[in-house]
Formats: sequence, structure tokens, C-alpha cells
Amino acid sequence: MSDHIQVIILGVVQGLTEFIPISSSGHLVAVRQILGLEDQGLMFDAVLHLATLLVVIIYFWRDWQAMFFALFAKNLTHRVKQSRRLIGLIMVTTVPAAGAGLLFKNFIDNDARSLLSVAGLMIFTGLMFILLERVAAVRKDILKLNFFDALSIGLAQAAAILPGISRSGATIITGMYHGLKREAAAKYSFLAAGPVIAMAGLYSLWQLFSNPQTVSWTNLGIGFAMALISGLIAVHFLLQFLRRHKLDIFAGYLIVIGLGLIVFSFI
Repeated sequence: MSDHIQVIILGVVQGLTEFIPISSSGHLVAVRQILGLEDQGLMFDAVLHLATLLVVIIYFWRDWQAMFFALFAKNLTHRVKQSRRLIGLIMVTTVPAAGAGLLFKNFIDNDARSLLSVAGLMIFTGLMFILLERVAAVRKDILKLNFFDALSIGLAQAAAILPGISRSGATIITGMYHGLKREAAAKYSFLAAGPVIAMAGLYSLWQLFSNPQTVSWTNLGIGFAMALISGLIAVHFLLQFLRRHKLDIFAGYLIVIGLGLIVFSFI
């Protein structure tokens, strides 16, 4: 398989599964092992993170703009107070994932990437979707969250450093458990993803500077474009989908794919 085809596949998989709740890390592990795709290097990983970060910035530009200006506003209008509260919630949600990434990065990179591990966590995630969909009291908007709720969502985001647990899925379903409407839970999940994706990209760049590599700028450009375009499509699709539907279809997908990976790992 040519390099260009490989980076197209990896870019599309990253862009779609970073936001659709089916585990980007789990799919990347599975796709690389099943198709025998080559490791494209740290710069490629950093570029994919940059692309998905831009998806979050572009799609929710008005929210980021309001939060930025709220930081420097002198008049504490109702809108400024709301934006500052949202900043605080996102910061609280970010802390657990940042801590987990620092503490367990080596374990995740070296010991948690077997197909069986990914499969088991995908099945677990699917079952949690089914369970929590049925106990969640879906009734409120993002700014009705308290800081304990934000911390709980952050712990779910931290758990998603394990390949096979969907970051967006874990945070959406936890947000719903704390009373968020589905679409509001998805929006908060994507906003809270921004700092985490940025930190992951910066970590990849730091590793790259420590271990310089030769890169193909063409491959980087293709991967970036594929991740950006597919990511924008995924965010728009999921927000529209969750207005009318439950997460059950994603739960079924994760369980079926997880069982398939278990079978494949023994072939």
C-alpha cells in the first residue's frame, strides 16, 4: 500500500473517530495492526492533532471568541460571566486528563495497545452507553453544570487515554448522566477536547525535538487535510444526530467491532 493511501486512511480515521464516539485511539491501533500500516512518525501525529484542534476551533469559533474576550473584559455583563464560568468548567475538566497523560503515557504507549485490550474496552464502552442512556436525566444546558460535574467529566476524559475507550463518548455520556441534553453534552465534550488535543500535539512536538525525524511534507499535508475535513463533517453530523437519536447505534457498533477484533486476534 502506497504512503499516500496510508496517510489518507489514517487522516480520515483520526478525523472521524476523534469526534464520533467510537474511539479514535482504538481504531488507529486496530487499523494499523490489521492493515499493516507503517508508523508515520511523531510529526505526523502532531499534525493530526493540530488538524483536530482546528476542527474544534473552527466549528465553535464564536464560543472561543467569547471566552477570549471575557478574559479581558472590564464590564462584568451576564455574557462575560457566562463565558468565564465556561472557561472554569473546561479547566476543571482538563486537569484529570492532563494528569493521567503525564503519569501513564509510557504504560499507554507500551502496554495498552494489544487488539484484545482495545476490543475489551470497546465492548465495555458500548455497554456503558446502553446503561447510562437509560439512567441519564437529560434536562439541562452546559452552564447548569457545577464544578463537581465538570471534574467527573474530566475523570471520564482521563479514562479515555486507554485505546478503546472513546474520549468523546465517555465525556458525552458522563455529561448526560449529570443532566446535560445530548447535544449540549456533545458540544461540551468537543470544547473540553480543545486543551487536551493541544497538549497531546505539544507532547508529540516535544518528543520530535528530542528525536528529530525526516518527514514527508506531502504526507503531512494530505494527513492534515483529511483529518480536518473529516473532523468537521464528524462534528456537524454528531451534533445533528444527537438532537433526535440516542447513542445506541454507536454502542452496537462498538460491541460488534470489539467482538470482531477478539475473533481476529485469535486467527
